[in-house]
Amino acid sequence: MMHITPDKLKSIVVESGLVTDDEFAVAVEEARRSGHTIQNVLIGRGKIPEDYFAELLSPYYGVPIINLKKEGEPIDPEVLELIPEVYAKSKNIVLFAYDKVENRAKLAMLDPFDYETIEYVRARVGGWVDVYLTAFPSLRFGLKQYKKKVGINFDQIISENVEQSLAITGEGDVTKGATAVPIVSILDNIIDHAASLNSSDIHFEPLDKELLVRFRIDGIMQEIVSLPKAIAPVLVARVKILAGMQIDEHRTPQDGRFHFDMDDGASIDIRVNIMPVFHGEKVEMRILKGSARPLTLKDLGVSDEGIEILFNEIRKPHGMVLVTGPTGHGKTTTLYAILQILNTPTVNITTIEDPIEYEFPRVNQTQVNLKSGITFANGLRALLRQNPDIIMIGEIRDNETAEIAVHAALTGHLVLSSLHTNDATSALPRLLDMGAQAFLLSSTVNLVIAQRLVRRICASCTESYSASPEIVRLIKAQMELSGNVSHNVPTTLYRGKGCKVCGNSGFQGQIGIFEFFIITDTIREFILREANVNEIRKRAIEDGMTSMFADGLNKVERGTTTIEEILRVVKE
Repeated sequence: MMHITPDKLKSIVVESGLVTDDEFAVAVEEARRSGHTIQNVLIGRGKIPEDYFAELLSPYYGVPIINLKKEGEPIDPEVLELIPEVYAKSKNIVLFAYDKVENRAKLAMLDPFDYETIEYVRARVGGWVDVYLTAFPSLRFGLKQYKKKVGINFDQIISENVEQSLAITGEGDVTKGATAVPIVSILDNIIDHAASLNSSDIHFEPLDKELLVRFRIDGIMQEIVSLPKAIAPVLVARVKILAGMQIDEHRTPQDGRFHFDMDDGASIDIRVNIMPVFHGEKVEMRILKGSARPLTLKDLGVSDEGIEILFNEIRKPHGMVLVTGPTGHGKTTTLYAILQILNTPTVNITTIEDPIEYEFPRVNQTQVNLKSGITFANGLRALLRQNPDIIMIGEIRDNETAEIAVHAALTGHLVLSSLHTNDATSALPRLLDMGAQAFLLSSTVNLVIAQRLVRRICASCTESYSASPEIVRLIKAQMELSGNVSHNVPTTLYRGKGCKVCGNSGFQGQIGIFEFFIITDTIREFILREANVNEIRKRAIEDGMTSMFADGLNKVERGTTTIEEILRVVKE
């Protein structure tokens, strides 16, 4: 609980001019319904930038602001661990500096009026504590430093448990082995290590003589450890037990899900798919992390222009808003960010998803379940009888779902969904291929957003350099293909040198690049005559659409990502 009254918080943010009395009242109600703090609701709704919130509150608390991300250097582990990790995370604090000579420490806090915590820290360090106000991104950066030690011990922990696991495996009882301490410890440490590295996925890949463990970190697959082939069946069985799958089924794919409590007290959901392959069974585990606050469109990388376009379109009482892109490029996250904006007490929102990736407060979420006969199509038919105002369909995969979605948008519902296409303008021909009628599409689709995820340059080791003639040539060629030929070719580019903060990769985190395709009256005429995708795209560019590549170039010019990342994900 923050030690600032709602009335005082209201006076501070309303006086800033960024929030009105009515908007603050809505945020209070949303905080009550969702369990988030008022501050996080205001940030999540894009009313106040996260870092600026700290600047607003600093005079009230009477303490300076610290941004641990901008400090650049990793926190000394000896200093960090003066405060136990679980306590630091529960109290939202980071001890980031300690002078032994002066016996004086520096403490970053979200709530500098939490005197009980300050006194605890003083007792732990046995000296004076200087308090600093910090924002959530800075705090998260500091708390991540605790997990650096996991990597140091990871190989040793796994090695010790593998030896014990091999002895148990030799006994031949897979079920017994799957519940034994060594196998439990191996899986727990792999998951904890993956979470500490901000991995999105864990892969167990059976090869001829080994079990390869790989993580997807910032969209890129990385080999982590190789385990003896002998423990593969037992480790897979352990995953099956946790995910509620059949242990003795090895010939058909299985899906499941389980909840995992980490050592630091945090918890994550893990979605599991197991597929039979040539050398055994391959396990894919998707890590679904909750967030301290709802993600904003700004967090995702949407430009101010894109946010304005989106707000204009979702204010319409009916029609379709589609998000397109490949698997694993954040389509669902974008849909959830839109739902966060729309989720008010005055509307009824229902979803049909496969699977439900995050629990959304006050939204009626239904999961596709083929065993129970719930598909996207019949689930969508059923939820239309639930009197919804807004419908979110996880993905339009077939003709039947496309037809029902279009009719729902036509009959007074706002429909949000995702689709697999290479760019925004390809969505319309794709829906026509699915059997949607042109005259209905022209009346229902309002906006199509295409997106990709690229890696962010590590803020701690960014460096600039001049673009080579070859890179300039590639940029010009891609601009020609994307259609935005008027964009300036950047002459100064940026990259990460590699440092301790980013594990010498030069990257830390991901951000989206986007394409917003507004369905104008002219485009509606193109749909009616079923024009090809090249004609539609050319017209959209003429109408002012910024291509994904051009949006990516804007982020390259600002030093957010590298030109190589943009070229990697945008394939024209």
